[in-house]
Amino acid sequence: MNNILLKLSVSYIFNFKKDKAFSISTILSSLALILGISILITVMSVMNGFREELIKSLSGINGDLVIYESSDQEISNLESKYPDAKIVKNYQQRVISTNEEGIEGLLMKSMTIEDFYKIPRLNENFFEIDNVSENWVFIGTELARSFDVKVGDTLQISIPGSSMTILGPVLNSHLLQIKGIFNTGIYDYDKYFIYSNESYFKDISNDPIFEIYEGKNKIDTIDLNNMIYDTWGDQNQSLSQALATEKNVMFIILFFIILISSFTIISNQIFFIKEKYKDIVLLKSLGISQLQICVLFFFNSFLVSIFSIILGTSLGLLLSINIDSIENFLSFLLSYELWNNEIRYLASMPYSIQLNDIIFIISISIISALIASYIPILRILKIKPNLVLR
Repeated sequence: MNNILLKLSVSYIFNFKKDKAFSISTILSSLALILGISILITVMSVMNGFREELIKSLSGINGDLVIYESSDQEISNLESKYPDAKIVKNYQQRVISTNEEGIEGLLMKSMTIEDFYKIPRLNENFFEIDNVSENWVFIGTELARSFDVKVGDTLQISIPGSSMTILGPVLNSHLLQIKGIFNTGIYDYDKYFIYSNESYFKDISNDPIFEIYEGKNKIDTIDLNNMIYDTWGDQNQSLSQALATEKNVMFIILFFIILISSFTIISNQIFFIKEKYKDIVLLKSLGISQLQICVLFFFNSFLVSIFSIILGTSLGLLLSINIDSIENFLSFLLSYELWNNEIRYLASMPYSIQLNDIIFIISISIISALIASYIPILRILKIKPNLVLR
C-alpha cells in the first residue's frame, strides 16, 4: 500500500497531461525557491569575501596590533617569543605637502628602510629606485596621480616647528626624493599615507609606535599586559560593525525571498488539494487512513521543496565560484561597470563560501518547506466522505 501511495504522489508531480495547472504552478513555486536560495547564498558569499579581502588589505597596511607605549626590553621579549611576527617601529606625524598641482594634508610614518620592507601590503605592489640618499619618501599611486609626480621626482613636505607666530606655528619645509610608489588598492592609504626615513626626522619626532604583523602564531594579549595597545578591531571598530550590520540586514532582506517562496508552495498545495478533492474522498472510501492520505500530500509537497533546495544550493555555489566572470560578462553586456574598483577598493569581486552560512541557509529552507508542506494538509482533515457520497 505504501508503494502505491508513493507512486501516486510522484505521479501527481509529473502528470503534465491531466494536471497542467498543477504542474505549471509547481514549476513556478520551485523556481521561486531555487532563485531565493541561490541568490541568498551568492550574496552572502560575496559579502563574506568582500569583508575578508578588506580586512586582509587593511591589516596588511596597519599592524594587527599597534603598541603605543612600551620599553625596548618588552619589544625584544615579543620578538624572541614570536619570531614569525614582524614588528615595525615608526614615528607618525601630520604633514602638509604642496606643489604646483595642489596641497594635501598627509600622515607621514618615519621608519628605517628595512622596516618598510616588512609591511606586507606595501611590499607586494610598488616600484622603486636605488640611487636615493637619506631624504627618501614612498608615496601612494593616488597621491602621485594627484600631484602628477613619478619615481625619482621630489616632494616638498612641511612640518610644524617649535616656533610660534601670531598666525600659528612656523612650518619647516623639507624636499624629499620619491624612492618608490606603492599601490595598496585602498584609496585613503594610497592618497594620504607616506613613508620616509626615520633618521631624517628623528630629532623632530614624537614617541615611537610599534606595529605588529602577526605570523602563524597569534600573539597572546597576556604578553601585552604592561603595554598600551590597540587591536585591529579596536582601530577599525566602526568598519567592523558596519560590515556585520550590512551582512545581517542583507540576509534578512533576502530571507524574505525564501518566505515568499514558501507562501507560493502553500497556495500551490491548497489549490492542488482542492483539485484532488474527489480523489481524496475516493481514497477515504476505500479504507485508506486519513494519516496515510496526509502523508501522501505532505510527501508530494516536501519532495518538490527538497528538490528545489538542492538545485538552489548548487546554483548558489556555482554562481559564487564564477561571480567575477559573471560580473565581467554583465558589465560587457550592459556596457556599464558594475564593480567600480575606485569605490569598492578591490580589483575584482571576491567571494568566500563559508560552511556555517550554507548549513544555516539550508536549515531555514528545510524548516520553511516543512511548515509550508504541513499547513495545506489541514484541509484534508475537514473532508467528510459520507457527506460527499450522500
